[in-house]
Parts: sequence; structure tokens; C-alpha cells
Amino acid sequence: LLSACRLRGSNPQGDWRILLLFLSVFSLTEASDNLREILQNVAKQRGVSNMRKLGHLNNFIKLLCSVGHSEEKFGFTYEEIIICLRLALLNEAKEVRAAGLRALRYLIRDSTILQKVLRLQVDYLISRCIDIQQSNEVERTQALRLVRKMITVNALLFPSSIVNSLIAVGNDGLQERDRMVRACIAIICELALKNPEVVAQRGGLSTILKNVIDCQLSRINEALITTILHLLNHPHTRQYVRSDVELEQILAPYTDSHYRHNPDTAEGQLKEDREARFLASKMAIVAAFRSWSGIINLCKPGNSGIQSLIGLLCIPNMDVRRGLLEVLYEIFRLPVPVVTQDFIEALFSVDPSRFQDSWRLSDGFVASEAKVILPHRARSRPDLMDNYLALVLSAFINSGLLEGLVEVITSSDDHISVHATILLGDLLHMANTILPHSHSHHLHCLPTLMNMAASFDIPQEKRLRASAAVNCLKRFHERKKRGPKPHSLYLDQVVRKAMAAHQRRDQHLRVQKDIYVIKDTEDALMMNLRDSQILNHKQNLDWNWVLIATILKWPNVNLRNNKDEQMHKFVRRLLYFYKPSSKLFASLELDHSKARQLTVAGCQFIEFLLESDEDGQVYLEDLVRDIEQWLSSSSGLKTDRSLQSNGLLTTLSQHYFLFLGTLSAHPHGVKILEKCSIFQCLLSLCSLKNQDATLKLTVSALDYSRDGLARVILSKILTAATDNCRLYATKHLRVLLRANVEFFSNWGIELLVTQLHDRNKAVSMEALDILDEACEDKANLHALIQMKPALSHLGDKGVLLLLRFLSIPKGFSYLNERGYVNRQLEKWQKEYNLKYVDLIEEQLNEALTTYRKPVDGDNYVRRSNQRLQRPNVYLPVHLYGQLVHDKTGCHLLEAQSVVPDLSYTVRSPMLHNWEGIKQLKAALWALGNIGSSNWGLNLLQEENVVPDIVALAQHCEVLSIRGTCLYVLGLISKTKQGCEVLKQHGWDAVRHSRRQLWPVVPDELERQLPSELSSVPSTLSLNSESTSSRHNSESESTQPSMYILDDEKCEVLELAEELPLYVRPKPQKDRGPFTLLASSGFVRRRLLSSLTLPTKKLRSASDPKSTAGSKGPGEVKPGSSRRTRTVTEPAELSLGQGDTYTPQPLRRTCL
Repeated sequence: LLSACRLRGSNPQGDWRILLLFLSVFSLTEASDNLREILQNVAKQRGVSNMRKLGHLNNFIKLLCSVGHSEEKFGFTYEEIIICLRLALLNEAKEVRAAGLRALRYLIRDSTILQKVLRLQVDYLISRCIDIQQSNEVERTQALRLVRKMITVNALLFPSSIVNSLIAVGNDGLQERDRMVRACIAIICELALKNPEVVAQRGGLSTILKNVIDCQLSRINEALITTILHLLNHPHTRQYVRSDVELEQILAPYTDSHYRHNPDTAEGQLKEDREARFLASKMAIVAAFRSWSGIINLCKPGNSGIQSLIGLLCIPNMDVRRGLLEVLYEIFRLPVPVVTQDFIEALFSVDPSRFQDSWRLSDGFVASEAKVILPHRARSRPDLMDNYLALVLSAFINSGLLEGLVEVITSSDDHISVHATILLGDLLHMANTILPHSHSHHLHCLPTLMNMAASFDIPQEKRLRASAAVNCLKRFHERKKRGPKPHSLYLDQVVRKAMAAHQRRDQHLRVQKDIYVIKDTEDALMMNLRDSQILNHKQNLDWNWVLIATILKWPNVNLRNNKDEQMHKFVRRLLYFYKPSSKLFASLELDHSKARQLTVAGCQFIEFLLESDEDGQVYLEDLVRDIEQWLSSSSGLKTDRSLQSNGLLTTLSQHYFLFLGTLSAHPHGVKILEKCSIFQCLLSLCSLKNQDATLKLTVSALDYSRDGLARVILSKILTAATDNCRLYATKHLRVLLRANVEFFSNWGIELLVTQLHDRNKAVSMEALDILDEACEDKANLHALIQMKPALSHLGDKGVLLLLRFLSIPKGFSYLNERGYVNRQLEKWQKEYNLKYVDLIEEQLNEALTTYRKPVDGDNYVRRSNQRLQRPNVYLPVHLYGQLVHDKTGCHLLEAQSVVPDLSYTVRSPMLHNWEGIKQLKAALWALGNIGSSNWGLNLLQEENVVPDIVALAQHCEVLSIRGTCLYVLGLISKTKQGCEVLKQHGWDAVRHSRRQLWPVVPDELERQLPSELSSVPSTLSLNSESTSSRHNSESESTQPSMYILDDEKCEVLELAEELPLYVRPKPQKDRGPFTLLASSGFVRRRLLSSLTLPTKKLRSASDPKSTAGSKGPGEVKPGSSRRTRTVTEPAELSLGQGDTYTPQPLRRTCL
């Protein structure tokens, strides 16, 4: 304070007496005297300079903070204080006015003081401060901060006078280049959430919607439109939004061909202004379709917003069509293809296998690629995004979207036609995957397209476009049927080694193909040796590498069987080319046109030498020793050198790790690696600094299917390397999990449990997330229970993982013996059921909006400018959902009357406040998780609560409750019995597995027309598969089916009907005797009726069990032991005519 006094004393207009008041401790008398002097000086019109008034106002705040809010201590009433302070708002100096506003903000502490401020009509002076725009940003900033304080104290008392000022700035601020316009709009939105009546009466909602079309920033645009959607959600606030008027304003730039946002826009700027409005409108439309209130209001029957949009597709306006296609791509979370006239180029641009920047060695590398390419281990675990997309897709299809796209394809220019064709293919694929068979009317657009392609009654140009679209859709279908494939050779090698059995079958088929193309004779081999040019000259890149690869893969050809000198010369030439010391292969750039071909040939060369036994060992040892010397000299052993500085990031030298990985997958190769000290060299690299890229390559390349030094190296990197390396190695365990590496449960789970205790929180949380996915397989879950890990230090996510133990008897017994189950039941009834609602809605918000979860305990909402492409929102674990997997758990829930209590909440909801709404959502999620198994569904049927959930889904006045009911009904439809119960109430379900290869075809059609339907994406399976109460088959290990190898060029798969070469489906005849888990998707038969959701539910599927006699972990022998639970068989339910499945006894496979 002394220093402050000195500073004030340097000002000739300063008043020492003012600051000296604060050098003593305030007593009641002193506080009263000090306040009296302050108010006298502030209220004087003459004799007190503005600078002194400013000092007095600032000291008033200090006095207020020191003494507190007490009229007794002040010696003045609040009315007297406010009367004096409001004079400051009439001062000619903007600094004094700003200080007066700041003093009022500190003074207003509760509703009583706010009422006195408003009674004295100070709000008009505040409005005046907001309206004035004369380079007085300090004053206006303080006024807006005071306004926000008033909203915080009691928004219901907020005066309309200030609302008028805020709205005026919001309406005209952009034209006047007012820098406060966004702040005013933000305050209007905040006030609309807390006191919508005053905002609506003054026209504030129209101001918000006007600014939606003015804003091209996705985060702000989304916040604005979400305010309106929030008001539409609840019946108490819905009345303030004019039906069919307010929300439809966001469609105006598309639906009004003469739309002009600002009447005074110059003619030369119309095109630019229209593009800006298109962008803002697109953001708002997409945001509206991300909420239940937006979907329901835009999809109402009659002249709804969705019908207006789709109707525009039939109008030959290319700009509008182009804009609407972008809207549709974003609504359905589909990647937008590049603008081109070439369909193949556009299709390639949206291929998920296309290289992404995050896949670089310096970034996420193989771990990032695998997360995109390899499918999640969940088979029957519901993905809530499927529910959402199915609902939206059903609404659009019922409104004629597909027919509109056919019109766009046949009557637009090439660029737009290509975009529309890809969108049509994606939507047909999505419909065949997530919509029930009974809703297959979306196929009607294909006959329309076919008729146009074959008809001579339409213009030739239109007919040719239709014919081209049919051919393009065929190619699109073939690509979807083939599925994504690894781009990186490292991921490709991981998948190959993990699928050894399929690889052998693939090799057998290729042998037959090679024999057919080239006769397997020694003369033919010698001819290929000569034609490869490898024996003629040493220009390595000019050799015929296609023939070299053919020779290396030639059946029964190796050095053991061919002693010819020419073959040895062939090997020596290749060996010299690949040796690091030659600097031929190693010096080539990664982006060289033949880089991939040369690397694949190198791996085949390693395999060729391995098959040659003793004859090839000499060459192999020579190559491996040379690699070992390169590793040691380039990395190592000097602290200032690393492989990164020796071209590892930019040259093919990084692919030497692929050669080492090829050797590590072969027992003989492992011996050579040990003999040549490769493992010892890699172990030494683990303890060196600046070797992140080297360790990434090491982790990604080695084979871990056998116990040995490779696992030792992985374990050391997981525990001893830098934080980045440990995190990457942990992420690579997810790659191995999804690739279905053999016996992962025996060793991988142990490594993941170790990572749970890593000192870096990012590593431990990544390991926890991988373990959650791994527990989709019962073998991994058993292994985790066997280890009895400590999970309490990981917070709520650790608790959710521990709850997974309850789904099997062994885990239930382990936790129940320690009293954990009863303690958790109490916690869930008290608080965790409500926390579960927050958890799910946060995940959905992050997936559907720009919202991002706070990091490291941040309390503010984070936003991102980028929307995620098709994220997954797998249903979190729920205590009740895990308990109902076993009869013992069901009895426990029954004994505590859990279902009756939850049912009462559903039947008697309190929808007048948000606490009651949250309680209802918690009860719905709990009932849905209970009904996800047959044991639990029996409890719901005994209470007869399913009809109440259905009624809420159709008629609840709170629209977000309808969305929650949609998800919950999807959980109930996970089982065959649940599908039948819902069918009685008019709901249809998808009943095929998530892992089934696309296109999905009903079993009965497969039996009738196995060949004719092999390439027609026109039906959706309704394999109504039942499940046991414990869902053991949900987690049985099966082979992934959605990727393809690339040891040759992509075009090697020239046959349209050829599936991924190493992942082929079992014969259809082998599928019949066994059942699949039912999916969790369903759709309401009658959509879009009177504010009723066009509902659809996700399929959550499981893997088929093959009877082919294989002894893989996901297959069952016909004679294996089974237990039948007849209690779960819905024998009393008759099958409708729409069912395509055959009722079968429900079985549970004992692991």
C-alpha cells in the first residue's frame, strides 16, 4: 500500500487522504467514515476532478472487498449507495463511467440488491453505456461484464431495457463493424437459456438466428444454433420458438433462390456473400441434425425442412446441388471426395486405406493406421453412433433422398455427378448395414437408375450418365466388398503374420494361379531368370522386379533344390543390392516410384533364403551381419549420432526392420538373429536417447507370436524407454490385439496391466482403454481376472473396467467374496447411475459436436474447429448390465428391487426440472443395460416396463428423452428375445453381426441364389440370432474380415468377386446349425409422425461360429460340450411373416 501511495502521490491530482484510509484496520466507525467520504466525492458535481473520482471509485471496491456486504458496517443503505454510484454513470469521462459500472458489479451480490438497482432505474444508464460507440471499449466492456453479473445473480429479474440494447448491437453490429457484437450475441444466448421469455418477447431469437447465417466459424455457429435447439427440447421453452418459422430460417440460403442476407449488399459481392451464407447455413443444418430437437423438428410430417432440402435436388441449380451434397456428406459423417470428373480418382480420395499424415513415422505411424484400418474388437457392444446414423438415414430415405440423388447423377455436370454417385453408394452401403430388412424400400432407386440406363425414351445424355453411374456403383460395391487394406508394409506384415493359417491358404491359391499362368518347368524358370535382366547387367532399378518377385515365389524353387550356378548368381546380385554397405537399396528415397515393390521383393528374398535351409543360411548371415553393423555404426554407440540423422526418416533404410521382422517370424530366422547379435543390438538401443524412430520401427516390425527375445525387447521398451516410446509401444499392443495375434491373452494382457502403473498418465490411460477393448474377448477377460490387477487408482474408468469382471462367474465370485458387489450397488443407486448419464452424453457430445473433453482437470469447455470423421461411441460398462449376464447377478438385482424402483421412475417422471429429467435418463439407461441379456429382459417383462419405454420414445414432450429411449430400446434388441418383444410393439431390429462382410444377404436368399446374389448390394440380413444370458459368444475370437494384403499391386485383385486373399468367409452351408448374437439395431415401422422420432436402432452384433472343423479360438466343433438355457427361449412368441430366421435352441459355448 505504501508503494501504491507513492505512485498516487506522483500525480498532482492525487489525494493522499484517500489511500491512507487503508493503512489501518477497518473498524465499523472507520468503514462508515471512509465510505461517506468516498460517496461524497463521487456525488459532487464540482470541485472534484475526474481522476480523483476514479480513485474514489476504485477504493470503494477495495473497501467493499475488505469489509464485506453489510449495511451496518457501511452506515448507509444500499439505496443510498446506488444513488451515489449511478451519478458516476452520467459523468462525461468514459473512465469514470467504466469505474462506476465496475463498482456496481462488485456491489450486486444477490437478488435483493439487484432489485434495488432496477428499482432505481440504473438499467437505463447501463443500456446507454452499451449503446454508445465512441472509442469507449473500456466502458462498454465493463457494462457487458455487469450485465453478465446480473444474469448470474438472477436472470429472471433481467430488465428488457438492456435486452433491447443487446439486440440492437446484435442486429446491426456487423454492418457497423462493432467489435462488441459477438459479446452481445453470447450474452443474449446465455440469457435465452436462463430467461427465454424476455429474449423472445424482444425478438432476441430472431437475432440469434440472423447471426447464425452471418457466422462462418463452426464453434460459434454451433453455439448459436444449439441455443435455439435447447429451447425446442423442453415444452416449457418450446412455446417461445415459432413453429415452422424460426428454425427453418437456417435453410433459407438454399431454399430461397433470391436470398439476400443484407439488402445493401453490392452486386459485385453477391456471389462471395452467397458462398459465405451457404457455408454458415451448412454448419447450422449439420448442427441441427446432431440434436434430437433438431431432427424431430426438421423431419416433421408435412412441409418439413428435410423435405424442402431434398426437393431442391430436383431443381437444376448446380450451386445449390453442390452445397446440398456437402451438407449431406457432413450429416452422415462421410469423407468428401476431391472435385474431379474421374470417378476412380474421387473414389480413391475417400478410401480409408489412403495414406494420412498421421501415419508418418514421425507421428502416429502403424498405431494410428491400425486404429483406422483394423476393426474394433467389439462385436455385440452397441455403437451409439449407429443408432444416430440409422435414425437420420431412415428419415432422409423416407423423404426421397435416394431418388433425389439419382436425379442429380443423371442431370448434373460431371463433378457433381461423381460426388452424388459416391454419396449414393455410401448411403446404400450404410442402409444395407444398419437398417432392418423390412426397411429395404431404399432399393427402389436402383431400378429407377437401371430403367434410365436401359431406356431409349429419355435424352441420350441422361441415359449415358445413368449407365455410367451403374458401372461406377458396381466398382464402388467391389471396393466395399473388398474392404480397407493396410497401406503401410509394417501393418501389412503384422496382419500377415497374425493370420498364418489364412496366409498358407492364400499361398496355395497363388501357387495354382502361377502354375496356370506359367508352366512350372525348369526351362520356364531359366527363361524368367534371363528376362529379369538381373544376370545381364548391374543397373539394379532397370531389372524386371515383377519377374524377380515371381521367381522368389516360384513353388518348390530354392537353393536346396536348385544347385544351378545361375541361381546362385541371382541370389548374390540381390544380396549385394540389399546389403546396407552397398548403399543401393538403403539410399533410395521413401517416395521412389519402386520403393514398395523393392521392399516387398526384399521380404520375399528373405523368405526365399529361409526356405533354402543350409544353402541359404550363408547368404542370410552375410546380410544380417551387414544390417547389424549398420545399426551399430549409425545409431549408436555415439551419443551425438542416431539413425534419424542418417536418413532413417527419408530413405528405404528404415525398411531393414521389415527384413528383421520377417526373420523374427521364422524359428530359423530367430536363430540367425541371435547368432548375428541383432537382438542384443536392439536391446542396447532401448537405453539410448534420441532413438524414438528406431524404437518405433523395432516395435512395429518384430513378431511376438512366440516367446523369446522379441517379447523381451518389447517389454523393455514398454518400461524403460522415453515417454513417447512407451506410449507408442503401448498403442502397438492395440494393433496386435486387433490383428488377433496368436495367444495374445497369455502375454499381451500382462504387458498392458504393467502399463497401468506407468508414471505417465497418458500411457496408463491408453493401456486402460486397450484393456477395455481387449475384454470384448472372454479369453482376455479371463486372463485379466487371473492377474487380479489394482484399478482403483485409475478413477471411474478403472471402476468400469473392474465391473467387467462381473460378467463371468469367476470374476463375480472374486469380487463378491470381497464385498465389492454390494458396495457398488449402493454407490450406483446413490450417484453412479447419474454419473453414467454424464459419461454417455459427454461421449456423444464429443462425437457429434465440436466439444472436446477437458484435459488435466481443466474446468472450461474446449472446442475444436474440426469435426471428427465417423467416431465410434461404444456403450460404457454399466454395473447392472454386467450383473445380468449371470443368473446369480439377476437374483441379486431382484432381491434389491432394482427393476421396480427404476420402473416407477419411468412411469412417474418429473419433467419440470433438469434434475428430474436426469433421473429419468439414468433409470432408462439402467433398464436398457438390464434388458441387454435374456436374464435381464425377463426381469423387465415381469415388471412390464418395455411398453412404458416405447411410449416415452414416441410421445415424451422432452425431446432428448425420446433420443435416450431410442438408444435404450436398441440395448433391449441385442437378443433375439428382445427383438421379438419389440416387434410386438411395432419396432423392427437389425439382426446381423457387425463383422459380417458387406453386403449383408439374408440366409434364405443365400441358400436359394448363392451365386446370383454374390455381387448385388441389395439386401440386408435379418439373421435373427439369439444369445445366451451370459453372451459368451460375444467375445469369442474370430478373424478380422475388413482388410486385404498388398504383396502385389492393388490391381492384382482383378476378379470382382474375389474377397481379401487371406480372409475368406466360411462356406454358407457351414453357418446353418449355429446361432449368432442378435444385433441391437432397430427402426420404428412408422416414422416421422407428429413430432415422433423417425427411430432406428443400431445393430450390435457378434461373430458367426463356423462348423468347418477348424480349431481356431472363434470356432466350435459340432460335437463340443454345450449347455442349453431354455429359460431364455421365447417359445411363447410366434414369428411374424417378416422374419427370415429359423428358431433354434439358445446355446452357450463353454470356454
